[in-house]
Amino acid sequence: MIKPRQSAIPELLIQNVPRNVVMGVEDAFEAGALRAYLATKDMDKSHRKNALGQMRAFHMNEAFEETLRAADAVHTPLKGNGVVLGHAGIFKFGRVNMSSTLWNNIRRGAIRRQLAEANLAMTQLVQPSLFAPEAITSGTFFFVACFTGSLTNQPERPVEIHIAVPDAEMKGWLFREPLSKFLARYDEAPKQVDKAKPKLKTGVLETGLLETGQDTKS
Repeated sequence: MIKPRQSAIPELLIQNVPRNVVMGVEDAFEAGALRAYLATKDMDKSHRKNALGQMRAFHMNEAFEETLRAADAVHTPLKGNGVVLGHAGIFKFGRVNMSSTLWNNIRRGAIRRQLAEANLAMTQLVQPSLFAPEAITSGTFFFVACFTGSLTNQPERPVEIHIAVPDAEMKGWLFREPLSKFLARYDEAPKQVDKAKPKLKTGVLETGLLETGQDTKS
C-alpha cells in the first residue's frame, strides 16, 4: 500500500511553478477585479451584478495573460471569450472565479473538466492505494479568486485567492491553499545544490482543446 503524504502535491507545485508567476497572479487578480468594479459601479442595479461578473471575466483574463507574458510563461493567447491557460513544468493551469460559499461548483467548464483528467495519477499522493506507484508526468491546477457574491460587501476585490488542484473528475480537491500561505512554502523549501532556476519559454501553449465556445464562465 502506498502511504499518502499531504505535502507531496505542494512540493510538486513548488518544483514546477516559479515563485514570480504565483506572485504575479495575486497582483493581476486584484488589478483585474478592481478594473471590473470601476467599469460597472455606476450601472443600473437591475443588471449590475451580471455585468460585474462578465467584466471580471474579461478584465481578470487580460491581467492574467499580461502576467504570464511578463514572466515569459508558455500560455494560450487572448482570443474572444476563450480560457487563457499557462504551462509550467508538468502542470497546465488556468483561473477560476467563484463565490466563496460555492467551492465545488466549477464543473460547468468543459475545458476545466478535460484538464483535470491529468490529475488521475496524482490521486495516489493523497489517497491510499494497493497498487505500485504510478509515474506523475502531468497535472492541472487553478488559481481561484473567491468573491463575496455581494454588490455591497467588497465587490471590488477577491476575499481570498487560492491555488487549488482538483481531482480527476472535478468533484473535489486534492489540494487547495491561500496564495499568501502557499508563497511561504518557497522559503521553507530545501535549497537546491545547483544554481539552476526554473525558466518558462516564451511561446504558445498547445492544449489540444478548443479554446472558444466551450467555457464562457469565469
